Amino acid sequence: MKSNFHTHVQRCKHAEGSEEDYIKEALEKGLSQLGFSDHAPYPDVDLGRRMLYEELADYLAAVEEMQERYWEKLVIRKGLEIEYLPQYRNYYEDLLTKHKVEYLLMGEHFYIDPQGRRANTYEITSSTQEYIAYAKTVAEGMRTGLFKAVAHPDLYMLNHFAWNEDCRRAADLIIDTAVATDTILEYNANGLRWAPDSYPDGVRQPYPYEGFWKMVAQAPVRVMVGSDCHSPQDLWDEAMEMSYRTLQELGIEPVRELFPSDDR
Repeated sequence: MKSNFHTHVQRCKHAEGSEEDYIKEALEKGLSQLGFSDHAPYPDVDLGRRMLYEELADYLAAVEEMQERYWEKLVIRKGLEIEYLPQYRNYYEDLLTKHKVEYLLMGEHFYIDPQGRRANTYEITSSTQEYIAYAKTVAEGMRTGLFKAVAHPDLYMLNHFAWNEDCRRAADLIIDTAVATDTILEYNANGLRWAPDSYPDGVRQPYPYEGFWKMVAQAPVRVMVGSDCHSPQDLWDEAMEMSYRTLQELGIEPVRELFPSDDR
């Protein structure tokens, strides 16, 4: 069964394609389930590279329209990707209840640093000790039970440091909490679409990071593959195929649905 639950549309301002464009691609590529998870806005701050809060209702309505139109051909899920920041816990609950969002992916592009401030995961330049703070924020988010899965949990490895004890400790915390909370960890195919770069530990893509996923392979944690596509042609491509091959080599059998009751 082909499925993908990490899909972005043009509303986030750094992707292309409408909801229907992705559905047509999904049908052409033989997917049976498609989840939309565009970057969610916050009600009181614009963190950039995402829809505005005023645009949220239109996005949700568009996905609902697609669900009604294509229900006989494709299981479509209405989701959002959003960072866990503790002060927004009530907002996440409102998204799931008031706005009837079916699932949240935790995509931790921001985290809470040791001083209690919001920090950018893409801009960790001081030391790998910041990775521990990143992991603690991710773990706290998982423990809320509000997030179905963690998108690109090894995102911290995009910073230019070599794998060391801090990296391992961060991975341990994320993996152990995923096991304890039964939260899915996503093997993110989009990282494979990045051009390889030179890091202190060699030339590689920023993520998925091999050392992290070797640790995952030793734990009873659920894993899924997410395309994290930002254009319809990337919905199911060689990066997706490579992701499944890599997980097979690691001995990991990924889940292919977020909702076990789905029978189509």
